Amino acid sequence: MLPLLLLIHIALCIAAPECDLSKISINGGNYTVSDGGNVGSTVEYSCPPGMYPHPSFSRDCLYTGHWSNEKVKSQCRVVQCPRVEMFENGGFFPPKPRYFVGDVLHFECYGGFKMFGPENRTCQANGKWSGEDTKCDDQESDCPNPGIPIGASKVGSSYKIEHKVKYECHQGLSMFGSKERVCMENKRWSGAEPSCRNWYTFDTAEEVAETFASSLSETIESSDKDKVEGETVRKIGVKEGGLMNIFIIMDASKSVGPKNFQTAKEISEVFIDKIASFDFTPRYAVISYASFAKPISLLSDDDSADADAIIDKIKAFKYTAHQDKQGTNTRAALNETHNMLSLENTRDPKKFLETRNVILLMTDGKHNMGGDPTVEIKRIREILNIRKDNNREDYLDVYVFGLGKDISEDEINDIASKKDPERHVFRMESVDSMKKAFDQMLDETEVLQMCGLSKERLEDHEGLEEVFPWIAKITITRPGSEEKCKGSIVSKSFVLTAAHCFHLDELLHTINVRVGDKVFKVKNLYRHTDYNPLGKTDKGVKKSYDYDMALIELDKALEFSSKIRPICLPCTTGASWALKQRGKSVTCNDHEKTLLSEELVKAMFVAEETDKALERKDVIIKRGSKRLACIEDTKKVDDFKDVPEITDVVSNTFLCTGGIEPQVDPQTCKGDSGGPVIVPYKQRFVQVGIISWGTIISCKGPKRNSGPVPALSRDFHADVFKMLPWLKETLKEDLTFID
Repeated sequence: MLPLLLLIHIALCIAAPECDLSKISINGGNYTVSDGGNVGSTVEYSCPPGMYPHPSFSRDCLYTGHWSNEKVKSQCRVVQCPRVEMFENGGFFPPKPRYFVGDVLHFECYGGFKMFGPENRTCQANGKWSGEDTKCDDQESDCPNPGIPIGASKVGSSYKIEHKVKYECHQGLSMFGSKERVCMENKRWSGAEPSCRNWYTFDTAEEVAETFASSLSETIESSDKDKVEGETVRKIGVKEGGLMNIFIIMDASKSVGPKNFQTAKEISEVFIDKIASFDFTPRYAVISYASFAKPISLLSDDDSADADAIIDKIKAFKYTAHQDKQGTNTRAALNETHNMLSLENTRDPKKFLETRNVILLMTDGKHNMGGDPTVEIKRIREILNIRKDNNREDYLDVYVFGLGKDISEDEINDIASKKDPERHVFRMESVDSMKKAFDQMLDETEVLQMCGLSKERLEDHEGLEEVFPWIAKITITRPGSEEKCKGSIVSKSFVLTAAHCFHLDELLHTINVRVGDKVFKVKNLYRHTDYNPLGKTDKGVKKSYDYDMALIELDKALEFSSKIRPICLPCTTGASWALKQRGKSVTCNDHEKTLLSEELVKAMFVAEETDKALERKDVIIKRGSKRLACIEDTKKVDDFKDVPEITDVVSNTFLCTGGIEPQVDPQTCKGDSGGPVIVPYKQRFVQVGIISWGTIISCKGPKRNSGPVPALSRDFHADVFKMLPWLKETLKEDLTFID
């Protein structure tokens, strides 16, 4: 009987008609349809800002030949924000049955009550009210007034220890956060502050970047077992010895698709690289799941604490590894997490209970097989010995990112952790929106001082300033002429550049420095103390470029942003974080070996052939025996044929690029002088040289010759490693250098 039913089912599938494409239009919006309207295809709707598609974001072509919910005509409707159901100890204005984008609610407290939260809240384009919940409190109870989210009603008005409050959202709204909260002995409320949302409401990338980074920071700080209460630490970064496991779980079911799965992998890479940039080393496990769970990296692997190795494993993992993508078995992925934790508990129970655990779950839909995933969350809490009465909630943080239109709000809310005042559950419009949020996490104020960051690896950067945020453009205006050079931001006050860009008697008011879209005046100009352009005339060298290094001190400190960041200088603590070389035993020699150990070192500089058109140019630094060719080519250049000792021209203070072996290196041109020569390391950028001079310049001004580069063309750059004592002395108030 079963085979017969199976044959009938297959026959029905084959014979299923196409769905009628004339029935999927939407009034006021646009749509896209996959697979031409065949059975299984999906219609995705979009509307202008401030509107949403009613009755749903999408429709599916069913086996019956009809679209899901076909009888209801799609139309774009105006976004509304929830209305106030209850407000304690005060009033609000204006009371209305509907609130639209731009409407403002004004709150007032009765006499004897103090207002906490904003006095005014605005209805936003995503259907959420701006700011946090407004509360009126007389401050006489054990716990503060927990408030009532807009759109909710509350049962319970006693805020004494062990008393409870319960929340319920107005019909049609979904709740994120805790439905029930208890006033605890520490006079704080259990769980997470709830919110009520319409089904079409998403978190913006900006919201997620701020709230997730803030919550994660608290989690990481708490994992420092040596942390002293009240001690000041970096927002994300703890001392060596902090113990943490991080589980990254990615949905690979059919609805995700290869493009979105690739984006999810990139998000994971950005996240790991962000965490690995600090003085903190967690262990990672990465799990992909569809109908079944597939570990990409196990917590028990020898390289589970090696961020670069984990990133490489993620890059290598293919979406096609899941042959059966029909299911969304979230429980299987969480079960795999539980199994890894069980193994750790068996190996070292004491250390296991001292270790914090973070789970990042990314899913584009509700589970459809494997059973209730919250069952596994309960098992994970049990093995971590987390109970309501033992104060171990800090040992597990579950962040859930619902991505897309078909998310079950209840499911992702039930899986996520609930901690006051943090947020652990997010509903985002797409995986691209989440990628934008994780990118913006790099832009939070406390993190902006991380050196050598760039958005070059991301496709959705807003402009070249974010790709090359450490580049400064220097203009020197003299009577009848204008000189242009480049520089690199090394701190909030200093720009590193070439000394030869300036006359020895240069007036400071003639120098302007542009970083991002701002122009700065110059407070001081410091040239390397050994720079002396006329110091070798007795040796036949008309102009010497030895120690061609200068520091410009700006008249105002920079405010770091996504468009203005510092480059990494070797032998600084910032570079140690970037190179993932931490600890008291790390030396400057370790940095040099990492960056310049090979005879052929891949490097880059930033060119500007036309105004504001910055472009990366890849070159190869020649060292050791390969550098000899640079010296031999320099001997053949007319300007240096009569110099007795060519090493007086090409001293050991220079790095060399150029030539045609093993590749044809692009030339540096007029205007490139003073710019950084950079060695990319993983996702970070470290400056090893300063563009100084060249043997043959075939450029036409700032533009490179379109023809072949002259064979004798070599470029020389001031070697930062050779000039570290001067840099260390001049920048000692701005940067921390290692030995």
